Amino acid sequence: MASSLLGGPGDRWPLSKAVDDLVDAARHAGVPGLVWIAGAFYPSLNLNVDLARGILGFVEELSGIEIPGDYRMSPLLGAMLPFRLSSDDPGTLFGISFLVWPLAWVIYRSIAGLARVSDPLLWEQAARGSSEKGSAEFDLVEELRGRRSARLRTVWKAGMGLGLVALGLWLVLFFLLFGALIVLMGPVVALVKVLGLSEFDVLFAGFLLPVLFLLILYAVVLMVLNQLALHSLAHNRRGMASALTHAWRLVRASPMIATRATLLEIVLFGSVLLLGGIVRTTFHPFGPLASIGVFLLFGFAGVTRAGFWARTYRALGGLSSSDRVPGL
Repeated sequence: MASSLLGGPGDRWPLSKAVDDLVDAARHAGVPGLVWIAGAFYPSLNLNVDLARGILGFVEELSGIEIPGDYRMSPLLGAMLPFRLSSDDPGTLFGISFLVWPLAWVIYRSIAGLARVSDPLLWEQAARGSSEKGSAEFDLVEELRGRRSARLRTVWKAGMGLGLVALGLWLVLFFLLFGALIVLMGPVVALVKVLGLSEFDVLFAGFLLPVLFLLILYAVVLMVLNQLALHSLAHNRRGMASALTHAWRLVRASPMIATRATLLEIVLFGSVLLLGGIVRTTFHPFGPLASIGVFLLFGFAGVTRAGFWARTYRALGGLSSSDRVPGL
């Protein structure tokens, strides 16, 4: 298993090459710029965990069963959902949702644009000056020429027409998580109700912990599909269903490549959380500086993540319009 994970000499994308691609993506992202604003909102495993946390809070409120831990969803995600997710949410959130959804569209257009300009083939064409005038990617290549990192305006331009599709992909992710939690938690909640276990105890833990483990594992799988589907729709302007189907086919065709990418994503995710904690602790006496530092860290990590998954998409055999393949 260890040798399969590391990959052999003839492997298309061994772990060493995956690490090199992650470092290369970080090198591109290391140039400070306004593009970090888009990077700060780029989806990561944290998005799935935040969704799962909010859904668990919803289940806790409906069932009346006390689940240990804090299951409040972040304000932005909570406001995007037009129903009550926890007792701490003000009202039904319908009014707030009308204000937040336009902001969500702006964010997801930027996210899709960042995924598009992270395609390594675009950067190769920009370095060689080999893009054909009049081609779909010519303007993007021209804007990337001579640069190490994309401008925010380039990201915004690249996301034209993709904001609603990318936002719809997030909604599909939410409903997939919600459906899985209902399927997994429903029997546990029913059994706990029958046994009269309204508070956490050893027996309740025995029922709950395996379910939470499966939910986290499912959230990780959805994270991988979400990343690949996002690049599929950004590079080829696919619809939501087509992008998800394409992502699933890529994972099924090369499961070990997807596993290596997932492990490195988890390492990146954990490193950002650790560094974020250090920044908060270090700059806590200086008030807003801590928040600014964490935001910049997440911005750099998001641009790195976009570049890494663009390279993963390529390693899995994903194509884009830059390949000039008929039908794409």
